[in-house]
Amino acid sequence: MSSNAHAQPVRNSSLYYRMGGASPGGSANYRGQAAHNLSLGANLRLNYSCGKFDIGLSWTNIMNNLSKLGQTVTNAIQSGIAALPMYILQRAQPGLYQLFQNYSQKVDLLTSAGLKSCEEMEAMIKAGKDPYEDWMKMAKGDAWKIKASGSGDVYQSKIDIEKNEAGNKAGIPWVFGKRAGGVDSSPIEPIKDLSIAGYNATINKAVTASSVTDYSASTAEKNSRLVRAFSTPETLAKWATDVLGDQRVYTCSEEDCPKPTTVTTASGLGPKYEAEVDTVMPKLQTLATPSTTASYAELAEIAAPGFGVSPQLLDAVRRLPTETRNMAVNRLGQEMAMHRVIDKALVARAVLLTGLSLPEVMAAGDALRTTQDSIDRLTRYIDDLMYEAKIRKELTSNTALSIMSDQFVTDSRAMQVPDGTPAEKAPLTGGRVKP
Repeated sequence: MSSNAHAQPVRNSSLYYRMGGASPGGSANYRGQAAHNLSLGANLRLNYSCGKFDIGLSWTNIMNNLSKLGQTVTNAIQSGIAALPMYILQRAQPGLYQLFQNYSQKVDLLTSAGLKSCEEMEAMIKAGKDPYEDWMKMAKGDAWKIKASGSGDVYQSKIDIEKNEAGNKAGIPWVFGKRAGGVDSSPIEPIKDLSIAGYNATINKAVTASSVTDYSASTAEKNSRLVRAFSTPETLAKWATDVLGDQRVYTCSEEDCPKPTTVTTASGLGPKYEAEVDTVMPKLQTLATPSTTASYAELAEIAAPGFGVSPQLLDAVRRLPTETRNMAVNRLGQEMAMHRVIDKALVARAVLLTGLSLPEVMAAGDALRTTQDSIDRLTRYIDDLMYEAKIRKELTSNTALSIMSDQFVTDSRAMQVPDGTPAEKAPLTGGRVKP
């Protein structure tokens, strides 16, 4: 930003204060601020029912694990049970009958525990709640949904999901038509993924369309507000993650995952505003030079959607005295930059909201609370930028202009010259001078 932004003009101070100073505000706390990736320390709501589990299969599989007692004991138990009905077994082999009953109770407990894990989750999902607080346990929920959609063994399902982390390793169904967050899949990056998918959905493309396609060369899309602001989905995703931050989430445990889960810090709109100033200001300063001519194409390069620099405005700026012109160009350039960054923020916000409406994203439920908070934070960033510009102008203009107005009145009185005609000492009265 030009050092003249904070300088008081020598001439035409009234114009300076009516504009609210040479800067509308919005500068970054540190213009070189960048986003950083930081590592962290170590279910689709479809119709399904836990009643689809085959309880008989579960009971059989657990009882077959009696082999752990030793082959000899196992054979004796199995042959004894097979040869006698239960009531005869109880009378003929009370010890063996009691052993069988003990294992039957254990099977019932294990089966009930497995069903309870599924049924509790089913009840919470049907109540409209997310049964888990984070992405990792959301992957477990999806694994339970898949298991419950078949007729498998609930006991083995519990082992697979809870102990072997089958759900966490598989990840979750995500945008772009494939799973994410698992061992063999891409990480879940909510802001980036929603930006790309929302961009494609906005221009009526498949969400799986390429993220690097340059639509500014497309006759059908190049004049749209979205494409004028961001020519590719990837450009929007980079802008949004810089401003809002993001996460790279893996649902698997660290020893199995390709990389640890990380977060990207948010930098806000300040650095983006500074970048727009650096883009607009040199061009505007060149065009405002009295000896320079400007084409409509050059004026369009520095324009913001809904706010452009007209040839008449540029001509008026060129006619100003040098010091006043520098101040006016500085202020105008920064306001153009603010228009541009706010427009991009509004476009990005609309795209992210479109991304939130995609089926896979809506199915994530409360797992996306942080993402929704980030989108809400973008709205606050816009409001803060506008508020700073407004408050600067009000604080600067009112007091300064009142002081200057009062001084102008005082100076006007001091400049008044009394009438130089002397008073007549002997005026005519009735056509003659009174004695």
